[in-house]
Order: sequence, then structure tokens, then C-alpha cells
Amino acid sequence: MRQTQRVQQRTRVAKSTMWAVLPLALLVLGGCRSTGVGDPCVPESVPADGFQPGEAYLETSSVQCRTRVCMVYQFGAASPLDPSLSQEECLERGLADCSALPTEEQIDQRVYCTCRCSADPDSNTPTCECGDGFTCQDDLLTLGGDGIRGGYCVRDETLATDS
Repeated sequence: MRQTQRVQQRTRVAKSTMWAVLPLALLVLGGCRSTGVGDPCVPESVPADGFQPGEAYLETSSVQCRTRVCMVYQFGAASPLDPSLSQEECLERGLADCSALPTEEQIDQRVYCTCRCSADPDSNTPTCECGDGFTCQDDLLTLGGDGIRGGYCVRDETLATDS
């Protein structure tokens, strides 16, 4: 009988310990959040003739991005493109002339949330770490105020295809 009581007591202690440790473990794991670099976004302002090949466009204060910066990076290899509608979405809607539109894969590869990873030493604006799959491209933006000029995180695979 005593052995049964000891086993029950140990079981109760193990369960109460588990319930005490579980919230702490969830809190610690919940604190390891992604930076948001690479999350999908669609710029709110698209030029009438689309984005020009070879240009990098930064939309600051983007509410779609945790980083608040949505980037269109050298989108459109031969002609200007608009990332707000993909071929796949066009076909689903039954629209005509969808072949001229970019694919979802092309959009995902070139249009995403980014952050400023390098800046002038005199700048007070914080910088970020790019993370896996991204490289800090220094001096991506050379115009504008101190708070936005500097380097931004760019997908490694797009840097390899820029030449």
C-alpha cells in the first residue's frame, strides 16, 4: 500500500513540475521570433509603367512588413513589371493576356520585406542582421535622409543572378 502511495505522490510531483515548466518553456520559445526579412509584401505604390529592370525600390513605413520596409529588387529582367498581380491570379480570375505578367515565384524572389543592415556611422537609426539566405548589400540606397540611406538585406539567389 505504501509503495502505491509513493508512486502516486511521485506522479503528482512530476505533473505539477511539468505544468510549472511548460509556461516558461513556451515563453522562451515564443521569444525567438523571426526578423520578418523575406516576408512577402506588395508595394502600395506601383509606378504606372511598372518597376524598371535593374532598379531597387524601397517602400518605407510599409504596414505589411514587421521591418516596415518593402523592397522590389531588380524586378523585371527585360521589361518593367507590376508585382501586384501574378499570372496565376490572373488566370484564376479569368482575365485575358496573363502571359505578360510575372509568376508568383518571380514575385516572391524579388519582392519582399527587408531591413537596413548597414548605415553611416553617424546615423542614429538602428540596423539589423540579415539572417540565412540574405546578404547585406552595402550602399543599396545612397539618396535620402540618414534614417534610410545604407545597405539592405537582399536574397542571396538574386545577387548571384545580377551579373
